[in-house]
Amino acid sequence: MNTDETLRQRVMEELNWDLALKADQILVQVSDGIVTLSGNVASHAERWHTEQAVAHVAGVVDLINDINVVLPSSHMRTDSDLMSAAIAALQSNTSLADHRVKVSVKDGWLELSGEVDSDHQRQTAGYAMRYLQGIKGVSNDIVVKSHASADTIKTDIESAFRRKAIIDAHGIDVRVEGGDVTLNGVVGSLPEREMARLTAAGTAGVLKVVDNLVVAPASQTRSDSA
Repeated sequence: MNTDETLRQRVMEELNWDLALKADQILVQVSDGIVTLSGNVASHAERWHTEQAVAHVAGVVDLINDINVVLPSSHMRTDSDLMSAAIAALQSNTSLADHRVKVSVKDGWLELSGEVDSDHQRQTAGYAMRYLQGIKGVSNDIVVKSHASADTIKTDIESAFRRKAIIDAHGIDVRVEGGDVTLNGVVGSLPEREMARLTAAGTAGVLKVVDNLVVAPASQTRSDSA
């Protein structure tokens, strides 16, 4: 059995194990460690949950999520109802106090715009929408405004990496231009890659994170060097 087929079976086992998911509705394809998901699910939250479950399977080097959200009739809501729910979710999130986020909805697809002070707040606004019943997807077009220096941002990110047990700080190169951060290098798993991205995004002054990190599982690295 080749490596891709072994990984595909491992992904399917994870999806079948997770009681929050309906694995029989999800198609899994694997090529060179890259997993592509397709099929239909009943909510945006389930689509996201599926992606997260697969990302944590050992051996996955990248993930393409082509799953469609097909809402059951009982979950259908008007765009007006969805907008009211989205605004309430933003107002109840303490991380977004005095936020300047704008919400629009068209055919069940929610769009966020406006300005916040950090990429962490931008991401938080998007996460706050995830479990709203009736949404088909979220477009996060919020702009981040900040005035921190590039040297300060770089130092803060590298220090934060060293504090995280899951991150091998020596394998990541951090480059900062203005408030834009680019991450280059090699990490051991998708969760490590995601933690590095989230850590950089949560650092004061960061406007945008460009993730150029490559996933190379430790077992693969040892095999290549043998």
